Amino acid sequence: MTNVTYSLAKLSNIEEITSLFRSTIQKVNTKDYSSQEIEAWSKGADNIDNWVKRIDEHYFLLAKIQNILIGMASIDDSGYLDVIYVHYQYQGQGIAKTLLVKMIERAKSLGLKKITSDVSITAKPFFLYKGFEIVNPQLVLCRGVVLRNYNVVFNIP
Repeated sequence: MTNVTYSLAKLSNIEEITSLFRSTIQKVNTKDYSSQEIEAWSKGADNIDNWVKRIDEHYFLLAKIQNILIGMASIDDSGYLDVIYVHYQYQGQGIAKTLLVKMIERAKSLGLKKITSDVSITAKPFFLYKGFEIVNPQLVLCRGVVLRNYNVVFNIP
C-alpha cells in the first residue's frame, strides 16, 4: 500500500496505540473469541506501564497514513514478536505483511536465527502463510479469563 509511513513509536503515541489495540481486538477478533474473552483481552490497553515498557525496550514501529495510525508491531531483542495489529478498516491491504518484513529485518540485524510469538486464533492463518510454525496451542489466563492462542516460531533464512 502506498502513502504509508513507518516510524518508531514514542511515548506521545500511547493514546493512539492503545486505541488501535483495543479497537482491533473488539472489531476483528470477535469471530474467534467470546465477548467475555474480548473484554478481558482488550483491557490490556489500560496497562499503560506495559505500553511504556514496549516503547522503551522494543523495536516498535507504527504505520500511518496522513498521521493516522493504521498498524503497529514490536519485537524485542530476543526475537519475541510482541504485538502486530492492523486497524480493522485496513485489514488485507499488506500492512501486516510489511510490518512483519520490517520485524524480520530487525531480527536479522541483531543476528537472530528465529522469531517467536504468541498469536491469536484470528492471526494464526496469516502467520502460517508467512512461514511460521505452531510450536504449541496454548490456554492462557488473561485477567481471569482463559484465552486460546498459539506459540509460533519462524526460522530466519
